[in-house]
Amino acid sequence: MQKKFWKEYTSPMSRMRQAWGFGIHSPFAFRLITKVIREKARYYAYDDVEEIGRTRVADTLMRRQKHLRKLLSTSRGRLFFRLTNFFRPDDILEIGTSWGISSLYLRLAERSARLTIVEPIAEIGDFAERLFTEVGEQADFVRDPYNISLPAYLASERDGLYIVVNRQPKTQYRVLPRLLDPALDKPSLLIIDGIRSNSAAKEWWEALIKDERVRVTIDMKNVGFVCCNPKLNKQNYQVSL
Repeated sequence: MQKKFWKEYTSPMSRMRQAWGFGIHSPFAFRLITKVIREKARYYAYDDVEEIGRTRVADTLMRRQKHLRKLLSTSRGRLFFRLTNFFRPDDILEIGTSWGISSLYLRLAERSARLTIVEPIAEIGDFAERLFTEVGEQADFVRDPYNISLPAYLASERDGLYIVVNRQPKTQYRVLPRLLDPALDKPSLLIIDGIRSNSAAKEWWEALIKDERVRVTIDMKNVGFVCCNPKLNKQNYQVSL
């Protein structure tokens, strides 16, 4: 009982220390945590995406649809934007979309990137694609199941991979580790939402931390950042947003 209490008491303290950069010796991780993850300034695109989210998504979807796929929170969407804006990837792979709003945060963060959105649920994918058309943005929408679309994407020749995994049901967190395993052999960045949403997600996250191909992980309570870069020392960080 005392051990459990002490763990719960010290974990927030440890997260806060690393959030401010204390105990972080990697220049890469220090800059990423203090200048990107913890950044509080407003970016130009926030208002645009959030206005679209209110008027064209939240006010349009029926209750049943909102239960089918939870709407992305503003804080989560802004985090996706900042990370994408910082790394400026040439290609972005989004696995699942929050009715197109998560995709817009990624699109506006790096307009020159090729954005591929894999969404097997037709109702969500169709809605997101219509939304992109209405607001004049472009992306490649893929409707194939994950076990078909992801191996095909990962097999293509790319210098690096930038992958955003939106929150998934438990069954998908059991499938995705195997499908995305080849990405860990390349210089890859993964942003995974919902790492504590269920037991399968937790198991995947714990396996990623232990994997020697993964050099840096940043645990943001329910969002995980994974960096596969052999030039970096292996480090695992926990921060509060």
